[in-house]
Formats: sequence, C-alpha cells, structure tokens
Amino acid sequence: MSAIKTILVATDLSEFSHRAAIRAAMLCASLKCNKVELLTVKEAGLPDAMGLVLKSTPTAAETVLTDRAMRELRLISGQLQDNYGIRCTTNVRFGQTVQEIVARADELAAELTVIGAHGGNFFTDLFLGNTADKLARMSKSPVLLVKNQTAKAYRQVLVPVDFSENSLRAAHMAISVAPDAHITFLHVFDVVVEEQMRYVNIAHDIIHEYHVKAGEDARAELNQFVDNLQAGSHSFSRIVKFGHPGHAICDYAKSMKPDLIVVGKHGKSRFEELLLGSASRHVMEQCFCDILIVTAPAWAERDEIGL
Repeated sequence: MSAIKTILVATDLSEFSHRAAIRAAMLCASLKCNKVELLTVKEAGLPDAMGLVLKSTPTAAETVLTDRAMRELRLISGQLQDNYGIRCTTNVRFGQTVQEIVARADELAAELTVIGAHGGNFFTDLFLGNTADKLARMSKSPVLLVKNQTAKAYRQVLVPVDFSENSLRAAHMAISVAPDAHITFLHVFDVVVEEQMRYVNIAHDIIHEYHVKAGEDARAELNQFVDNLQAGSHSFSRIVKFGHPGHAICDYAKSMKPDLIVVGKHGKSRFEELLLGSASRHVMEQCFCDILIVTAPAWAERDEIGL
C-alpha cells in the first residue's frame, strides 16, 4: 500500500461535512501528506434556476454561487490551517455529485477521499442507498465515511477479513491510516453450510465436528493472514466468530466500540458487490463509527477481469 500523500475532502459545507474536513486534516498532519483539497459540488442545473430567480444569465448566477462557496471553503481552510497547520486548496464544481467527486479524485491521484455521513442534500442519506453503492464502485481511491465528531486519532480499529486480496489491501490501509491504533482482525465463518446440512438432516454429531473443524481452520488461516502482514510491533487482536457476516460484524462492533471499521471491496466491475456482499451495506448502515472502504488499485482491477 502506497503512502497517503493527497487527500480529497468532499463537503456540502454542513456541520457534518466539517467533521470530515477535521478528520482529513488530522490524518494529513499525522501522516505528513503533501496536499488536502476541499471540494464542494453544486447541482448542474442550479445556475439556470438561480439565473431565473435573480433575473440574470446562468453564467452570472454560476459566478455568484461559486464566489459564495469559495468564501465558505476558504473559511474552513483557514480554520484547518490555524488548528492543524494544514494548508488546503479549494475547488467548486457543477455537475452530478458522485461523478464530480470521482473525477476530481482521479485528477489529483488522491490516495484517499473523505466525506461526511450526514448533512444537507446528497450527504443526508449517503451510504444508505444507491448513491453509496455508486460512489464505492466508481471510486478508484479509498473512501472514508466520517460519522462522528473528531477529537483524537483512531485508537481502536476493526478490520473484517475473508482472506482475499481485498482483505489484505484493507489490512494494509488500516495500518497506514491508524499507525498507533490497536487493530482487531475479525473473521466470520458463515452459517450457510451448517444450515444446509441441517436442512438435509445430517446427523448432529457430524455437524458439530464440521463446526469445530471450520473454527480451527479459520483461526489458523487468520493467524497466517496477520503474520503475513509483517507489521512488526503493531498491536493486533485476532477474533473468529460464527454467524451471518453482517450481523456478526455489527454485534462485535457494538461490544468493541471501534473508532473505525475498514472493509475492502471487490474490483471486478462497478457492479460487483462490496466485500462480504450485503454484509458491508449492513455494516455501513448499522455501525456508528467511521467506515473506510478500500478499493482495488487499477492494475489489480484489470488483472481480476483478465485484461
């Protein structure tokens, strides 16, 4: 995993998005990033509508909207510089929100895109529907969803893993963004096979033997997964649970109370399910900590689809 040098913060200028900017500034300061950009996106048709209201041209209305947004962005930038020593560039775009965020992240070659969980317009139900799926699939950079007030660096991080390359990328990203945190790796071995065994009336003792063996194999594989990270003295915990992944991850998160959950996504196509399929959606909707979605790099995506 390459070092994080450029961070894009997408903001709707709400208080909730301001939390995302603060988290990005904290990460930039701790990771010694080269650049943070604050981006706000206005709807493509807004200048036309505003022009009618103001009885001016769409171009003039766009200038007014841009100037107002830039003043607000510069105010946030000044606060971040005063509090964290971070200098930010600012940008205003007009268009479809997700597409503009992704396009700007690509132009910057940003290693991380940071967004707020709530607020006005687009951010109100981000990660609660199709908008979230679209952003996660389209983004070529990891996406950090900031849900909480930012007060300190991440100290407790949860990384659900299924031993895939996506999990490996997520693990390395967790270490990168939270170098001083205690990281808990959680593997959930699914109940589906056992449910099918019960359905066809397999003997209880055979099912029990399968359960025990599956748990032992999962623990061994998780130990090997963590050892392969070669993370030196980093603080880790290794947990194996049995159940449906989405529910098991959220149940464990409720007791652990992590600051951050890091998940990987599959990279075969924009329509591919996230890591653990619907489990990731369940985690994003039900867990109240920050969520970091780690994408596959472009070269990995090409390899996976055989290009």
